[in-house]
Amino acid sequence: MMKKIDLGRTKIERIFWTYAIPSVLMMIVQSSAGFIDSIFIGRYVGPKGLAAITLVMPILMILIGIATMIAVGGTTLAAIEKGAGNHDKSNNFFNVTSSLLFIFGLIGALLISIFIPFAAGFTGAQGQVLENTIIYARRISLFAPFFLLSFAFAYFLKLDGKPVLVVIVMLLGTLTNIGLDYLLIVRLDLGIEGAALATGASQMLPVLIMFILIGFRSTWRFARPHYHVKEIGRLIFNGSSEFMSNIAFSLTGILFNLIIMERVGSQGVAAYAVALQLAGIVGSMSYGIAEAGQAAISYNYGAKAYKRVTSLRKLGFRSSFVLGILLLIVGNVFGSELAGVFLKENQTVFMASHILRFYSIAFIFIGVNIGIGTYYTSIDDPIRSGKITVYRSLIASIIGIMILPRIFGDNGIWMTIIFAEASTFVIGLWMIRRRPFGNRKVEVV
Repeated sequence: MMKKIDLGRTKIERIFWTYAIPSVLMMIVQSSAGFIDSIFIGRYVGPKGLAAITLVMPILMILIGIATMIAVGGTTLAAIEKGAGNHDKSNNFFNVTSSLLFIFGLIGALLISIFIPFAAGFTGAQGQVLENTIIYARRISLFAPFFLLSFAFAYFLKLDGKPVLVVIVMLLGTLTNIGLDYLLIVRLDLGIEGAALATGASQMLPVLIMFILIGFRSTWRFARPHYHVKEIGRLIFNGSSEFMSNIAFSLTGILFNLIIMERVGSQGVAAYAVALQLAGIVGSMSYGIAEAGQAAISYNYGAKAYKRVTSLRKLGFRSSFVLGILLLIVGNVFGSELAGVFLKENQTVFMASHILRFYSIAFIFIGVNIGIGTYYTSIDDPIRSGKITVYRSLIASIIGIMILPRIFGDNGIWMTIIFAEASTFVIGLWMIRRRPFGNRKVEVV
């Protein structure tokens, strides 16, 4: 029987790969809901349905940003307290995190339902695209509390040494999504509404199963949360870089949609949606690798085992860089085939594969960039994490989208991702070299 992982003593390589493989799989599975919807919608509803999902995504990213902020902030602090031996305090962070996410899920559902017509109209969407956007957003917002809780429950179960169980549970959700997409979109012809209901319902099952697992198969205990303003502030502050990253991506997404709609039209938005979905899978794999060492890094940072922190960080960065090179090759060799999975129209498929060639160059840097931001969050340094993530997701993207299309035409839109990731890579490595342990000045021999 396999020995239980001890984050403070088990060999670094075993910790990393024991968490990395299921973590990558979990992130792929977790992000596949929108990916699967895009395939069904692209093939059975058409480009106007695919464009609608793309227009909704920046809005959903705000909600996901809140979920990630609270979940990452809560699990990081829970891990640090656990590493320091403060088990009651660690468990309270679990209950505070879960309850806050449920509350924000309810609020988010209400706000999306009310403001989506205005937000969709602001992007320039008209006719069927506008109608599809409103329907998709309102239906999927009904399940917002489940989306948010899935983040927290998955993170805390991984922290408790059960990454494989999390993958199995999330996979059940994905299979449910596929089955419901086929039933609601293909068989019952519910179109964009069916896609939203399938995605939302597929999030309910994993949350209910993880709720049971936490109650009976984990060291976490459900209890009345004790809210302390200072600790909640610390939790939010610690996860703020993830929130800022999602907000920045949301603002960038709105800007991209406006420019693409103006210069290329709805067909361009549909083609961009394909590249964005595939880039999202790449990003999910990168987050999986980054999170593979997150719990162990936080634990050992709390225990002041800095050599182990350094080893985990380096192993994560190297693995991300190798993955990026492999994905660059896949994106260039199989771009047309990948785009053809989503769409039937040859012209849109050609445009999507063209965009993907630009994105695939950026794949080299994405994993390390995500890893740097996640690393600083893991060692309780949200300021540096926030700086690198906001630069990557907002500042660099705005600089690129404002300048490069003026020089290179429409190709400049797609070149922006290369500029953003490459420049972030350089700045991020400089930060790690200068302050490898964030706020703590530590000499590691």
